[in-house]
Amino acid sequence: MNELKQGTRIGSYTVLYALTNRAYTQTYCVADQHNDQYFMKVYDLRKTPDALMHNDLPRELRIYRELDSCPNLLHVLHHGRERTRDFDIVYFITPFFRGKLLSQLIDEHGVLPSEQALPIALGITQAVAHMNQQNICHLDITPQNILLSADETGTYTPILFDFEHAIEFSDNRTKHCAPAVINNLNLYYCHARLLSKSEADDTTDAFSIGAVIYTMLSGHKPWSDCPITRSMPPAEQHLKMCSWRDEHSVDELIADLRPTKQDITQAAANLFVAMQQALGGKQTAQALQNILLTKDTDLEKIASNAARLDARSADQLKGFASIAGMDKLKQNLYQHVIWPLQHKDKAQQYRLQLPNGILLYGPPGCGKTYFAAKLSEELGWKVKFVTSASLGSSYQHETQSNIKNMFDTAAAAGHCVLCIDEIDGILGSRSGIDQHSHNDEVNEFLAHFSECHKRGILVVGTTNRRELVDPAALRAGRFDVQIEIPAPDDELRQRLFEMYLRNRPLADDLDISELVRLTKNYASSDIPFVVNEAALAAAMADEPIAQHHLLNSIHHHPSSLHSTRRPIGFEV
Repeated sequence: MNELKQGTRIGSYTVLYALTNRAYTQTYCVADQHNDQYFMKVYDLRKTPDALMHNDLPRELRIYRELDSCPNLLHVLHHGRERTRDFDIVYFITPFFRGKLLSQLIDEHGVLPSEQALPIALGITQAVAHMNQQNICHLDITPQNILLSADETGTYTPILFDFEHAIEFSDNRTKHCAPAVINNLNLYYCHARLLSKSEADDTTDAFSIGAVIYTMLSGHKPWSDCPITRSMPPAEQHLKMCSWRDEHSVDELIADLRPTKQDITQAAANLFVAMQQALGGKQTAQALQNILLTKDTDLEKIASNAARLDARSADQLKGFASIAGMDKLKQNLYQHVIWPLQHKDKAQQYRLQLPNGILLYGPPGCGKTYFAAKLSEELGWKVKFVTSASLGSSYQHETQSNIKNMFDTAAAAGHCVLCIDEIDGILGSRSGIDQHSHNDEVNEFLAHFSECHKRGILVVGTTNRRELVDPAALRAGRFDVQIEIPAPDDELRQRLFEMYLRNRPLADDLDISELVRLTKNYASSDIPFVVNEAALAAAMADEPIAQHHLLNSIHHHPSSLHSTRRPIGFEV
């Protein structure tokens, strides 16, 4: 959709400047005849999907009109329909707010303190509870759809907006959603039942609130390490995410966010409980609101596992100190990346080329993304995790816009490690591909990638298939450093066994050195799987985890790097 030019008159409003430009919608800052400012959203009726329309009007507009007033919900002041440039548009006017998106605040600060995150979570929860009482489900609650309106004191009021995908549901009944709606949602924030069965009810938005709380407290999306690629069809992406959540439970996801005895507060406890309950997928927004407002959360109960976490904290040192073994890899990164960036004056004196990007490649499950996170800690830089799937779009030119916004956001954050997982999904080779849009996307990426170190950005790309990456990205000046991340060595496997066996009922006959010897060439992700299978067998037998449980687990579960499948079930 072509932007409306500055000064264009729509109804009684004058366009001042454009804010966003998507496939079928645009938003603007406009002024009325009194020069008061407002937001205006415009729908191009030629391009708007039928699934988002109702009686020749965008369903979003109908939802806004049906919602009662709520301080944490955007509301429509005026709407109209006009014909411009030989096609019809529908527009609506909303109040103008000064502030920023929640996603921008998280990008700036990485992790929000509990005292700042709690009122944001509470405001959105109150808005969703208000909507659900009117049998309306938003479906698309993410940090990108939460506006933080700032007053004179700098206090933020969260405002939920963007009801493009909202639906109406009946009391005590689930609502089936059209594929055209589901496929355009951010699946990291979607309830499992919405992904697997396309069903929504009053627990759907509550799950999304829990996911937003997780993002505020951790700095990244929940289950962001799920190996989803842009080339996967939506149904496969949904299935992959559901399967990944089954393998990586809510308790595992939020374990590191549990407040300890040293830092627990009422706000931290309430946020943690609300997040845990919401991500469980069975709570309503009203129930979350009650949790966030409580004054008597059992702080000791929330911190009951603090001793366990404190004991584990030795394994959670910052930077490379937390990685056992892999000394050659760490030395390589220190020499070619960390030292030049930390000694820029010396690098300038000797006219050294600062690193622009790092490509970490190797078999899956060996810690490429983890190394990127630890590299950012070693540098003392912020880190932003992106998947190629989150950049892709089925709409023409929107992927290019997403790529530009990604680099601009990283630059605005200051010194930033921009980690792009499965980078072959967005930087796939153009050789032999007769697809103009893909070539444009690669060109857009390379244009921003070249000399991005001057903007304080270090790009870290991870891939299991280095040969699929476009050769232009592999030349000097782009991915200057290319490092293979192999299977973990003996020292790291020993650390992994010690970490995943800690705080479980153990027998006296454990010999970790034998376990390390038998798991040569196992992926890092294989070790917790082996330990969990052994723990399951011991639990069913109601006995401590012994050496024979672990040996049996290793015997029946070979390395995922050399096996096409793992057996499922029990042998008789």
